[in-house]
Amino acid sequence: MTTDSFDATDAVDRRIVKSVTKLLLAAASLVFVLYLLMLLPRIDMLDPGASVTVAAVVGAIGTLVLVVLFLSAAPEFASLTRTLFDGPREVVEHLASIVYWLVVLAAVLVAHRGFTGLLVPAFGDWLYDVVFLLAALPAVAVIAARLYLALEPGAGLLAEGVPGGDEENTAR
Repeated sequence: MTTDSFDATDAVDRRIVKSVTKLLLAAASLVFVLYLLMLLPRIDMLDPGASVTVAAVVGAIGTLVLVVLFLSAAPEFASLTRTLFDGPREVVEHLASIVYWLVVLAAVLVAHRGFTGLLVPAFGDWLYDVVFLLAALPAVAVIAARLYLALEPGAGLLAEGVPGGDEENTAR
């Protein structure tokens, strides 16, 4: 194990916390306003002959804003993870990377759900799903790789915390 570690007693950078909080509040506000718009009567019936509804367009615009918020928040969440967790640098870096890529994956999944009403009528279900599958796979691959790389240092860190796990007791 390396002795180089992050100290949890350091003050959490208020700028990062404020930035992450602001992004989460903006995302929640946007979702709420979009929900209110979808409740309006006849929002889908402004152009009855169109294959794409007004609600689908409004939802896609809201989705785009949410995806941008997620992607801009990903580095902030990784930085916050580095600041909050105490432990060997290697373990904390793997954890921060996993958090980063989980937020990116969440952005891809939100985009998949939110653009459905706008893009499926144009491209069809199969092509639409394949495009988003290909967009999501790299994030899942990086998460899997980071989890694998964190196995050895993480197991060592957990083993250090086991009571009676010193070498004298294990020699018996």
